Amino acid sequence: MILKNHVLAACSVFVFIFCFIAGWWVIAGLVPPLSPSATAEEVAAFYQGNQLRIQIGIALAMSSVAYIIPMASALGYQLRRIEDSKPMLANAQLACATATVAIVTVALIIWSVAAYRPDRPIEITYLLNDLAWIGFTMPVSGIVVWMLCVGLCVFSDKASKPIFPRWAGYLSLFCATLTLPGFPVVIFQSGPLAWNGLLSFWIALTAAITWMTAMSFLTIRAAITESNNSASLAT
Repeated sequence: MILKNHVLAACSVFVFIFCFIAGWWVIAGLVPPLSPSATAEEVAAFYQGNQLRIQIGIALAMSSVAYIIPMASALGYQLRRIEDSKPMLANAQLACATATVAIVTVALIIWSVAAYRPDRPIEITYLLNDLAWIGFTMPVSGIVVWMLCVGLCVFSDKASKPIFPRWAGYLSLFCATLTLPGFPVVIFQSGPLAWNGLLSFWIALTAAITWMTAMSFLTIRAAITESNNSASLAT
């Protein structure tokens, strides 16, 4: 039962990934993002013409965000095995995962508010759209530090049979680096560092999804290995 709980917790991030992409991207149609250089009229027309699909899609995406937390908790348990009695990095990564959930949740709320009253003055919808996209793509410190904490913890494992493979540490640091271009989106309205740019949106989003997927599988593997080792000792 304990192994089952750990596996289910680690798998929960797949609920987030599937429902978030289905809701935010496919149903709501928010991807590809509206250009930062779009006019107020163009932005307002998008929300007015797609009100119901945005509302349904955002509701689906919102329902999935908290599934990040069980995965981070299962990951944290394995990291605490590395740190033993001083699980500083394990605790920090869980806090960073929680911060990431909060950031994504706030951005989804703002998108939903933008679509809630499409007949409001277009300047307000314009402002809400800016706030949602900048609020989603710029505050990446939560997920960057989450990845860094995990990577550093993986590298600190000196056991002969480490809980996570060393490449997981390199992957964490690499994905953290790829996510950094989110910070300057507030400066640019076009190019690779705008909120719809190659670096700050497409590559950063791909890095985040790739990392969460990989760490979920590795957490499941670590939980199964621990369970098998315990069973062998018991016999």
